[in-house]
Amino acid sequence: MKRYRHRHSLYAILFLVLLLAAAGCGKEKAARRESLRQTAAGDAAVRDGRWDEAVRDYTSALEADPENTDALYGRSSAHLVTGKDFYLLARAAAAEGETARAREAAADADREFGLAAQDAASILKIKPDTADACYVLGCVAVYQGDWPGALDAFSETIRLAPDMACAYQRRGEVYGYINDLENESADLKRAARLGYTPQEEDDAPDVETPRTAGAEAEESLY
Repeated sequence: MKRYRHRHSLYAILFLVLLLAAAGCGKEKAARRESLRQTAAGDAAVRDGRWDEAVRDYTSALEADPENTDALYGRSSAHLVTGKDFYLLARAAAAEGETARAREAAADADREFGLAAQDAASILKIKPDTADACYVLGCVAVYQGDWPGALDAFSETIRLAPDMACAYQRRGEVYGYINDLENESADLKRAARLGYTPQEEDDAPDVETPRTAGAEAEESLY
């Protein structure tokens, strides 16, 4: 009788463990479904240019599944585009002599670029061979005037995705700014051969004006 009771208790415990495991699996699947749903909502917001909504949707997706790299990339891209908008606003304000507004916009740009880089870095921790994440880091480096960092990021992008035309284009532009004309020419030609067109990257940094918006705002003081 004791042996029977002991065996019965073991079966009960095993059943409880299996039940809890099944419940946990169900919650995990539900969280993933919710994460995918929020990611799709973020993608739709991006297509409509609703960047703030996109960030909120992607953030909700990541709350449900912190390792959703699609949501991380979407949010990173949204921060990058928003940062560019603030960057251009800061440059325009600085050119008009509106120092306070330029500084405020530059600070907003730096914040958005930092968030974009943070999400890109998170992607690389989960999937180290993600070329798009390296590309985002390169774009952020360009906006911040970090030419060595930009070259490293774009070179890594190219290593991971040898046919990514925009990476050659961006790296070539950086080479042009630091007067490495040989490498500039080689990269721009490779980008063209791979089918790059100027319309391909609407969120690409403006390398022709290499200084950061913050630096331009500071210069307007003198």
